[in-house]
Amino acid sequence: MFNLILKDILIQKRNLLFGVFYILIMIFALQQAGSAMFAASVMVFSYIMVQSACAFDEKNKADVLLNSLPLSRSTIVTARYISTFVFAAISMGYYLLFLGIVKVFELPIKVYIVSLEGIMGALFALVLVTGIFFPVYFKLGYIKSKSINFVLFFGIFFGGTILLQELMSDKDNASIQAIQQFLSKQSDILIAVEIFAVMILLLVISYLFSLHNYKKREF
Repeated sequence: MFNLILKDILIQKRNLLFGVFYILIMIFALQQAGSAMFAASVMVFSYIMVQSACAFDEKNKADVLLNSLPLSRSTIVTARYISTFVFAAISMGYYLLFLGIVKVFELPIKVYIVSLEGIMGALFALVLVTGIFFPVYFKLGYIKSKSINFVLFFGIFFGGTILLQELMSDKDNASIQAIQQFLSKQSDILIAVEIFAVMILLLVISYLFSLHNYKKREF
């Protein structure tokens, strides 16, 4: 499994180098985004890396090769999911690098600090988009799932932003007030634990669907 994860990293050395510039571009583009800067930067770049890895495997018919080796399909699926979090860790490392540079040299650029909420938000968003994409990918392959992926990514990214803005602008709504009161009574740690629990549930459900689809797929 380690070799499969390493493969996903090594085949994207150029993309990883590009990630340094991409995170920098995101920082400049999201100067007014507040703490969402971190979550958006990590989620988007990690998802790009996931897509690139899937595209590379499709182009080079890696699935045919992998299934000819003494590897279980569950190992292949698991490695893909773990790679997602490896990409997220790399993205966070890039962001922290720029945060450190800005702080040390006192550059006139806003780079918002990394918080527990930001990390959980980035991981939750990443689990949500990959959790929907992977079952489709493992059933249809990358090429056939591209259109679904396009709608999924921009739908969640922009739709989520619009929905959040609407919710924030309608603070008098009874449902919004009830949610705010519920959250205000809980500690940040407890909220993070609850989000983490939901994230794990989504991850498990997605993984089971992906494994089911991949086991039925023929190469």
